[in-house]
Amino acid sequence: MPHSGNHSGHESNSRCRSNGDARGFLRRTYRSLKRTVLHDTLLLPYGVRKHRALRQSVDRSQTATYTSFCRSPTQLEALLGPVLDHLDPGPPASKPLRILVFACSNGAEVYTLASALMRRYPGIDLHVDASDVSEEMVRKARSGLYTRDEVLDGDHVSDAFVDFTFDRSHEGLRVKPGIKSRVTFARADLLDPGLTDRFQTADIVVVQNVLFHLEPAAARTAFRRACGRLKERAALFVDGMDLDLKLELTRELGLTPLEYKCREIYRESRAHHPVAWWNYYYGAEPYLVLRRDRVRRYSTIFLR
Repeated sequence: MPHSGNHSGHESNSRCRSNGDARGFLRRTYRSLKRTVLHDTLLLPYGVRKHRALRQSVDRSQTATYTSFCRSPTQLEALLGPVLDHLDPGPPASKPLRILVFACSNGAEVYTLASALMRRYPGIDLHVDASDVSEEMVRKARSGLYTRDEVLDGDHVSDAFVDFTFDRSHEGLRVKPGIKSRVTFARADLLDPGLTDRFQTADIVVVQNVLFHLEPAAARTAFRRACGRLKERAALFVDGMDLDLKLELTRELGLTPLEYKCREIYRESRAHHPVAWWNYYYGAEPYLVLRRDRVRRYSTIFLR
């Protein structure tokens, strides 16, 4: 009889999990259809006009922040593949690699990059200089200590990533010393005229999800200063920027957009934006396949 009772309990739990999975699938499907069919297709003309008017009139905020570990797995895939191939045509990761990350927030993106590179190429000679305008964020990033919720908040965080990147303790999850030692954090403002004197040129410059928080004139200045730290042969990672401005400035500076899985990377970046994207200055239009300039407009990686 006890055996029979346990069996029924297991069946009940299995049914609950199945029902929960089914409800979750239906919710995700509904949200996806609502975004792609309603907001990104039927309401697209309205959304484009509304968003253009909003960006011209709204005050931008430099205090808003959102980040997560493993935020864009396909962008990481591009880094480990065609980007490294462009930087070093020889054996993978055979030369020292210097990365410069502006607006690093709490360090999630920085440690994600370092972990991915060191996991793929254990002997890589890597150093990352990271900075943020907020001293509080710099202190958090320097500590390398995160709660489980902070780490697992990302949609693409895997057990393998957590095991490779963190040591577990009663305090939470702490970045492993071997990874943490490759990164230096400092406070810096993209709009500081002395910015370029503080950092060496880099093979990869990352300036993501910050430029759309700046007024257009300030965003131009910040973008040019960030690009001024690119080596002669280098790569720029830039997400979260007004698309028209990105078109203009990447052409002006002779940067070549990377076509590798451009559409997939762009879609992953939009997953963090509100569905009614036109109501937010940091919202982004859907990937429009009929645009002749679509690769340059939607790419988040540019080569030099």
